[in-house]
Amino acid sequence: MLKRVVYPLLIILVAIAAFIALKQTKPEKIVIEKPEKIWRVETVAVNIQQVSPQITLYGRVETPRNSVLKSALVADVLSINVLEGSEVTAGQLLMTLDDTDMQLLVSQRQADVAETDALMLSENQRFKRDKSLLEQQTSLLKLADNAVNRFKKLEKSNLASQANIDDVQATKQRQMVTLKGLNFDIAEHPARVAQLQAQSKRAQALLQQAEVDLERTKITAPFAGRISKLDVSIGDRVRAGDPLISLYDLNNLEVRAQIPGRYMNQVLDMLNNKQGLQAQATLNQQPLTFELERMSGEVKADSGGIDGLFSIKGNRYAIALGSFLELKLKLAQQDDVIALPFNALYGLDHVYRIKDGYLQSVDIERVGETTNDKGQTLLLLRSPDLKQGDQIVSTQLPNAISGLRVEALGE
Repeated sequence: MLKRVVYPLLIILVAIAAFIALKQTKPEKIVIEKPEKIWRVETVAVNIQQVSPQITLYGRVETPRNSVLKSALVADVLSINVLEGSEVTAGQLLMTLDDTDMQLLVSQRQADVAETDALMLSENQRFKRDKSLLEQQTSLLKLADNAVNRFKKLEKSNLASQANIDDVQATKQRQMVTLKGLNFDIAEHPARVAQLQAQSKRAQALLQQAEVDLERTKITAPFAGRISKLDVSIGDRVRAGDPLISLYDLNNLEVRAQIPGRYMNQVLDMLNNKQGLQAQATLNQQPLTFELERMSGEVKADSGGIDGLFSIKGNRYAIALGSFLELKLKLAQQDDVIALPFNALYGLDHVYRIKDGYLQSVDIERVGETTNDKGQTLLLLRSPDLKQGDQIVSTQLPNAISGLRVEALGE
């Protein structure tokens, strides 16, 4: 019985002693610490200053005076005096249509006017004649009345027959009818004159219309401008309403460019305070100057701002309608702003500064852009968390995050 208890205890004690001996005699594990990876980046020191920012806008040249001249009649094109791109002056002859039909129509209208004038002259002559005949016809009626009275006296003396009395009474009745007709013609004279005057006005209006249509066979420039399109060629037959030629006014060219919503308050304040908002652009290696005149009265759907309309200062003749331009709009001077390269911006609203060898994200407010002495475009921003001399990372890191170990180049 004792053996059954002692032997197992001895085995357990021996096993424990062996385990302790093996543990104390095992080789020591060497821990190798992997060094933390350090990203080497370029940095820019924060320099808080006063700067007039500028923003980049993209616009297209347009004009409110872009005319399409159309035919007012049916005619053939006889001549074209300009080509696409030609500059023209106000009133300059651009195109001529065949005026044969219009000349014939004008002749017809002139004949109608002459006819109504002749009818008016005839009516006036007739009225004068009726007026002169009225006195004579009245005298003849008196004579006829006297003859009737005389024959009635003779009848009482049996010196005249009833047949004689009937004849003189018939003469008197005829004279009365004639006199009444004459009086009626004289009374109707104003109505006939009014009718002839209406005919004359109608004939004059039709003549003027024909003369206007005759003038419309000569297509002239309504204003000084540039020809943008020719829709017909010599020999074409055009109908009323067909487009002939298009031109636009060089003195009313403007650029429509969308101003981002984040700059709208500043732009509107400058406009309300009558501060000039000028923009610069380059076209065909020629510098151009523009000035913001007004804002669009309509906000387009799904747009991030409002269109601004810029007038062109200086040589507007170098610009073609529809040209695409990149504008640099200069805003009012801003205080406490920082100029950084665009590579320093992460996302839309934060940058990273180096603090104790690690990245630290800083939220910023975009103010605009500016150009340095070397012609480089820099981003202008503002942040109350950035101090003078802070080192801002200007290298785009694909895995940038706060707490990432970095080292500035040159350190």
